[in-house]
Amino acid sequence: MKMCSSGFAPRRRQGGFIQGAILFALVIIAVVVAAFSLANRDSQSSADSEQARVNASFVLKVGNDMQTAVNRAVADGFQPSQLTTKMKFVNTSTAGELNLFDDTLKYVIRPQFPLTALKDTTKQPFAATATEATWGLEAVAGVGVTAEKEAILVIGNVKEDVCKRINVTTNRTLVTDAPRATLAAAATAGEREGCFGGSGTFSYYRVVATDVST
Repeated sequence: MKMCSSGFAPRRRQGGFIQGAILFALVIIAVVVAAFSLANRDSQSSADSEQARVNASFVLKVGNDMQTAVNRAVADGFQPSQLTTKMKFVNTSTAGELNLFDDTLKYVIRPQFPLTALKDTTKQPFAATATEATWGLEAVAGVGVTAEKEAILVIGNVKEDVCKRINVTTNRTLVTDAPRATLAAAATAGEREGCFGGSGTFSYYRVVATDVST
């Protein structure tokens, strides 16, 4: 007895199940890859933030060490009124001048900044030669007594993220806040220590002596 054939192939119910399983697996793989990529970005961002914090701490320590050195020099008889004209940061002291890095005086050791803290890694702050220097003492009016000026230590060539972290510590700003544009703006705002700048150029500052000249 002959059996009639309908001409249609039997249904393969397992085919649809396998395709669904493959699609589900692809979705899982995509989610895992995206999560891994996001974790890597978060990890890198955290590492960068931690590096900026460490570098900011180093810069602040340098500022504190320089403050201590200035205080010692003044206690030894150096006139505050001469801080911005007669205090130097070169290898040896000359007549009428005082070099804080003078090995015989030993007020302070010349700092070596980590390259990760610097915008231009070829220029060390407090470099031994004046042509490479990105630092200085400046007399700025308006910090203390309005009619008189203050001696402010300025260290340039600081990276922006380090600059912002410095302000977080010294002035309780947010890490997303832009620094003051100029030293004068920071000084007149009454901020005794912090970081200022813009357009890729940022500098740490600290008032090391008040009312040094008129």
